[in-house]
Amino acid sequence: MDLIAQYEIPFLHPLVVHFPLVLGLLGAGAAGCYLVLGRAVWRQAGLVLFVLGTAGAWVAAETGHDLAQAVEGDPMVEQVVDRHEEGAEWTLWTSALAAFSFGLVSVARLRRPRPPAEGEEPSPVRTREPLWGRLLVLVPAWAAAALVAWTAHLGGLMVWGVPR
Repeated sequence: MDLIAQYEIPFLHPLVVHFPLVLGLLGAGAAGCYLVLGRAVWRQAGLVLFVLGTAGAWVAAETGHDLAQAVEGDPMVEQVVDRHEEGAEWTLWTSALAAFSFGLVSVARLRRPRPPAEGEEPSPVRTREPLWGRLLVLVPAWAAAALVAWTAHLGGLMVWGVPR
């Protein structure tokens, strides 16, 4: 029998934690591109990435509870697990705030400008979306990316950390 088939990963947490990490970082990148370029496609990408990232963060947090109970007593885990769980909670809420911000700006952008009055010149077509919306999504998106990176670092310490 193949050696690999003799092993399993008994917890979902190590399998799902990478999705919110990648989605949050990509979402922050989309927010940066949206700020600089002002194109709707980057706003839409940020919305999708943070909605999926928030769902992934929730799944990661839920699956982490079982794993935390299973590794109780390990000295490295005992030192870091509370901070890791706190970081995960902050990451979840900040990702949700980023998703909400992208959604709010998207809803605001759906409003159609009023048609020009009779004899009035139509307003020029804007190629970049307004700065207020680009700034509104930037702060929570980058905060979520920083928090997911910190939380991932703490998780990495619990698994791979060694004393200096």
